[in-house]
Amino acid sequence: MNPLRALRSPTLGVVLLCAAPTLLYIGMLLWYPHRDLLILWKRDFGVAPAVVVAIALTTGTYLTLAWLLLERSPGHLSHPQRWALAGLVLAGSLALQWFVTSATEPDVPAGLARRTFSWSTGGYWTVGAGVSDVREFLAHYVERAPSYPVHVSRHPPALALVFTLGTALFSLLPAAAQPLADWLRPHSCLSWVSVDAPAPMMAGAVLGMAVEIATAMAVMIPLFAWVRRIADERTAAWAAALYPLMPGFGLWVSQFDRGVALATPTILYCCERLVAERRLRFAFLAGLAFSAATFVTFGAAPIALMAAVYTLARWWQLRSGLTLEAARWLAAAWAIALVGSATIWVAVYAWAGLDPLALYRVVFDSHLGIEFPFWPFVFWHPWDMLTMIGLPIGALALFAGWRRALSLTAAFTITLAALSLAHVARAETGRVWMYFGPLGVAAAALVWVSLSRPARLAALALLASQLVVQSAVLRVLVDYGHMPESLPSAELPPDAIKVDTRFGADGHIALLAYQLQPLERGREGRIVLFWQRMSDRPIAAPYKGFVHVATDESDQTRVAQHDEMPMRSQFPTTCWQLGQVVRDEMPLYVAPDAPPGSYPVFVGLYDYWTGQRPPTFASPPARQLHGSVLLPTPAVVR
Repeated sequence: MNPLRALRSPTLGVVLLCAAPTLLYIGMLLWYPHRDLLILWKRDFGVAPAVVVAIALTTGTYLTLAWLLLERSPGHLSHPQRWALAGLVLAGSLALQWFVTSATEPDVPAGLARRTFSWSTGGYWTVGAGVSDVREFLAHYVERAPSYPVHVSRHPPALALVFTLGTALFSLLPAAAQPLADWLRPHSCLSWVSVDAPAPMMAGAVLGMAVEIATAMAVMIPLFAWVRRIADERTAAWAAALYPLMPGFGLWVSQFDRGVALATPTILYCCERLVAERRLRFAFLAGLAFSAATFVTFGAAPIALMAAVYTLARWWQLRSGLTLEAARWLAAAWAIALVGSATIWVAVYAWAGLDPLALYRVVFDSHLGIEFPFWPFVFWHPWDMLTMIGLPIGALALFAGWRRALSLTAAFTITLAALSLAHVARAETGRVWMYFGPLGVAAAALVWVSLSRPARLAALALLASQLVVQSAVLRVLVDYGHMPESLPSAELPPDAIKVDTRFGADGHIALLAYQLQPLERGREGRIVLFWQRMSDRPIAAPYKGFVHVATDESDQTRVAQHDEMPMRSQFPTTCWQLGQVVRDEMPLYVAPDAPPGSYPVFVGLYDYWTGQRPPTFASPPARQLHGSVLLPTPAVVR
C-alpha cells in the first residue's frame, strides 16, 4: 500500500488521533517526574505487582469476552446475547471496581466504608444519618449549609438524605443493623459523628455505599436504550460494554458523582424520542430527570445545555432544517421541559420551605470562594475530564464524531467548551464532570463500530492500556483522613514546653506539651500542640481544637486565632487510641497592623455539633480560664 495513501486513510487517522494523546499520557504517568503539566493527581509506584496483574487480567478477560460476544452478532442481538451482555457488564464492572480499588485499599470493603464515613470525601453520612425530621432538616438547610462538611455545604440535600433513608431502613431491621454496625463502627471515626451512634444510624452507611455503586452501574441501562434508538443494538451493546472501561469509573468508587451520570443518557433518551416522535410528554420527562439531577448536585446543570444542543442537532438531522413552525414547537417543548425541571424543587419548597434560589446562592458563593487561575484551568479542566473517561473515547467523541455522530459530538464539544470558559468549575473536575462520560462513550461507539477490525482492536488496546496504567499509578482518593493504625504515636521534642492539663469530666484528653515560636506581623506562624487520649473508652465526641492569641486575659479580642479538628481535620478525636500522642500543628496568622508585644495564649476544645467546651483542668503554671487553658508562656509578636 502506498504510504502516502495510508497516511490519508481515515481509519489510520482515527487510530493516530487516539494513540497520540493516550501514549503521551501513559508515558508521562510512568516517567514524567512532576505534577505541573498534564499530571493533575498524586502518583504512587509502590502498588503490589499482583494488583496490577489482576487489573490487567480482568480488563483483558472482559474485553476478550465482549469481543467474542459482540463481533459475531449483526445489528440485532438475540435474547440470550442480551442476557449474556448484561451478565458480562455486571460481573466485569464489579470486578474492575474491586481490583482498581484494591490498589489503594488492601481491604476493599473497609476502604469503601472509610471513604463513605470520612467527612473530607463527602460528609453526607455525617450530615444525613442523624436527621430525624426531614421537613425540619430541609427547612433550615440553607442557613446551616455553610457549617456542614465541605462537600455537603456545596450541594443540595439529596445525597445526605440517602443516609437518612438508610437509618430509617435499618431502624426497621434491628437484627440486620447490629452486626453491620459492629463491623462499621471502627471505620466511622473519620466522620464528625460520635462513634457511639445507634446501630441503625451506623448501618445506614451501607445503603449509601450500595446506592453509589448501583447508580453508577445503572448508567449503562439508559445508555444502551438511547444508543439503540439512534443506531442499532450492536452499537448500543458496545457503548454499554465500553462504559466500565473509563478509568474514572474504577478510580472514583465511593463518590456519588459517578451516579450523576445516570441523568445524561436518561435525559438524552427523552430528547431523542421527543424529536423522533414529536411527543411533548418526553419534554416533561426530560425536565423531571433534570430536576432530580440538580436536587443531587447543581453541578449537573450543564446537562441542560447538552440536551438543548442535542435536540437542535437531531431535529436538523431528522427534519432537514429548522422552520418557523418547528421553532415554535421546540419552544413549547422547552417550556414544558422547564416545568418538569422545577417539579421536585417546587414540591420541596411547598412542603418544607426550601428556597432553591437561596440555596443556589449559598452553594455558589461557597464554591466560587475557591481561587484558581483562569486560563490554565480552561485547558486543565477538560484534560482532567478526558483522562477520566479515557483519551481514546475523548478523541473519538471530540474530533472523529462530526460525520458519524454529529448531534452527540456537538453536544459534547459545545458543552465542554462552554463549561471550561465559564470558569464555574473550581478545583478538580475529573470526577465532577463524569456526566460527560455517557455522551462521550455513545459518540465514540458510533464512530468505533464503523472502523475496520484492526482499528477497533487498536482503540481497545489503547483504552485498556490507559486504564491499567492509570489505575495502577494514579491516586485520587488518598487524603480522606488518618486511621489510627497508619499513624504512629508522636514523640515529644526536647524543646516542647510541658503542661499538665485535662479536658472532659473524666479527663479523657490531655494536652501534654506545646511549641510556640515568636510570631511576625503580616505572616503566618504556627503553634504545635501535643495531645493524648487518656481514657479506656473511645472519645465519643468529635472535638475541634482552638488557639486564641488574645489582647488580654478576657479573651474578647484577638490578634490571631485558629479553630480546626486535629491534624488539619485529618485525624478526628474519635479516631484517637489509648495512650496515642497526637502532634497537631495549627497555623496562626497575625494581622499586619497588630501592635508588637506579648499576648496571652488560650488553648481549648469544643464539641463540633453543640459548640460546648468540655470541663477543663489545668495545673500551675498553666491556668484554667473561660473553659480553656491559658498557657504559661505568652506569644511574642514582632
